[in-house]
Amino acid sequence: MISVGWLNHDTPLIKWTQPNADLAARNLIDLGATALVFMPIGFATENHETLLDVEHIIEGLRRKRPDVTYVQMPCVNDRPDFLAMAATWADKHIADLLEEDALAINPSLAASQAAAVHSHHGHSHDHHLPGHEHGHSHDHGHHH
Repeated sequence: MISVGWLNHDTPLIKWTQPNADLAARNLIDLGATALVFMPIGFATENHETLLDVEHIIEGLRRKRPDVTYVQMPCVNDRPDFLAMAATWADKHIADLLEEDALAINPSLAASQAAAVHSHHGHSHDHHLPGHEHGHSHDHGHHH
């Protein structure tokens, strides 16, 4: 039996996608599962959610149902077979980009672009005013 279980935060007033991982696990146990394997599918590498949150969920389940076996699988991380698979996805896109670059080479355009970029060089201090860089750093944490 397989169920998706979402790793939600305990934030009030927000309707998270259901079932969360805890409820999904309890549903499977109610259906007769004697062992649960937690397999992270939304993350390629280990992080707080895949390690600590899942450990916390398993601890809570184990207190109520110590008779069930709980297995926490690692993320794929840098496993060679996963990296090879990801490389095959990227290869075609890289080839397409290189082909586009080859078609787009236009000496006069390249020269004018280089001149435009160079002319901005002297004004780069305008973009580093004290406090200015903080205005755009509030989009961390939106990984759902």
